[in-house]
Amino acid sequence: MNRRARISCQRRPGARFPRLFVLGALASLLLPGLAIAAPDGLRLSFTGDTATTMTVSWNTAAQTATEVRYGTQMGVYTDTATGTSFQGAGPLGWIHEATLTGLEPDTRYYYVAGNAADGWSQEASFTTGPVEDQDCGTFNFVMLGDNRPDPTFGGGENWPQILAQAMNHQISFSLNGGDLVIDGDQLDEWVDFLGWTEAAASHVPLMPCLGNHDTGPGEGDTANYNQIFALPRSSGTHGSGTEDYYYFTFGNAIFVALSTESFEGGAIPFQTQASYLDEVLTANPKKWKFVWYHKPSYTHEAYFSISHEPNEDGQNAALTPVIDAHHVDVVFTSHNHWYERFHPSACATAGSPGSDSACSVGANNFADGTVYYVTGGAGAFTIPGMLCGSESGRANCSGDHHYILVSIQNNVATLETWAAYPQTNQPIDSITITKPFVTCDEPPGPDAGVPDAGPMADAGAPDSGPLPDAAPMVDARPRLDSGPGSDASVSPDSPKQGCSCQASPSELPSPLPLVLLGGLGLLAIRRRRRRRSM
Repeated sequence: MNRRARISCQRRPGARFPRLFVLGALASLLLPGLAIAAPDGLRLSFTGDTATTMTVSWNTAAQTATEVRYGTQMGVYTDTATGTSFQGAGPLGWIHEATLTGLEPDTRYYYVAGNAADGWSQEASFTTGPVEDQDCGTFNFVMLGDNRPDPTFGGGENWPQILAQAMNHQISFSLNGGDLVIDGDQLDEWVDFLGWTEAAASHVPLMPCLGNHDTGPGEGDTANYNQIFALPRSSGTHGSGTEDYYYFTFGNAIFVALSTESFEGGAIPFQTQASYLDEVLTANPKKWKFVWYHKPSYTHEAYFSISHEPNEDGQNAALTPVIDAHHVDVVFTSHNHWYERFHPSACATAGSPGSDSACSVGANNFADGTVYYVTGGAGAFTIPGMLCGSESGRANCSGDHHYILVSIQNNVATLETWAAYPQTNQPIDSITITKPFVTCDEPPGPDAGVPDAGPMADAGAPDSGPLPDAAPMVDARPRLDSGPGSDASVSPDSPKQGCSCQASPSELPSPLPLVLLGGLGLLAIRRRRRRRSM
């Protein structure tokens, strides 16, 4: 990543990192031998080939060397990668990034970050992705959005508990639909986010898109969001050279993150990003195609304007023709704090690319349309399900906190929506999409695609105690046979990634109390603040 410009920002009193700076300075004077710049906020991300590289990022209170020691045995580090660092704003301290290259696919690695003089992080681990193949691939990932803590109704920090529950599914990575914090200008909120997320993000790559609450104080490399995350940079004819929108491939799938908060230009709104989407989908003809961005293309605008309108920034006219032309399988959005799933839609094919309403091609006609989701239930106060109302082409709506678990098994994708803390952690919706063409035989491999999720008992907010409803991390496998409508299962002994393919003929398989409503008007007013939205 290119170095970011140094910026200054006012920070709130009581932020945790400033206190660390003071204590660190005193310790350096009184105890010269004490390590005062050990890594904090350890996190993984993809910035290159997902089968052979991994990027590790972390923060330190002072400038230190940037090193990652790693190997394929616990506690035995045979290789060292060096990286770079730059000074972030205020309590972000120094931000370090190191990319490990030349890794073996489908392999678990153990690592520590930091350096010998200033201290190392606790050991963590990750598993590299499979060798990329057009047709074959078996892995799980989750989609979450709007995890920011929401104090409007006295709500707490639900994100650590929900993330812990999502990690129980042995995922290879997580996508995030944005609004990771309440106010992207406020550095202490990012510090809290990193603390709550580290137990998971140090083992499983976190790949976000930019939400309206995440922006500021600058744009591009000077924004706090862009400083904190190491993400691919968009390149090519229509790339911006920034991390605001990007793509990566994993196994037999491609994932494209777009930004509804920046780079709105072109002949019509978002045409430049639409052309970028077309460019990368054309160059990467994967079996499965996923796109995610923050503001929904289709959604229900509830009473009191408690939820946002569909197509809020006019993105549909530019994006929908590309989505339909390449038959993107799934579009994930967030922004509205509830869950919605729409029947497969193809508005451009129907001649109405800029439509604010979904253009259903049939409840289960996945071959001719794209499934659009709104998933805004990863932590913020959710909209009561009683306000779901009715919406053209919509299949399901819920006010539960939730996440979406996606299981790719070669030519079958199962998408299960799980209710999450503080609701009971259980499936509430499910679809299965099956494609023809090949069958794939999985090779044996005890560690293939089974990320070590790490001890999640520490994933909560500081001093918050044990995580309610968060299941143990031991032997937690995808429970795809337990959800409604699911016809795919994974046995505990199944390898999770990699494939050995042979072409063959395919066979297609046959609420909240009413008393809260009094506060909805207040929340509707709050969302019209500087960031214009919830």
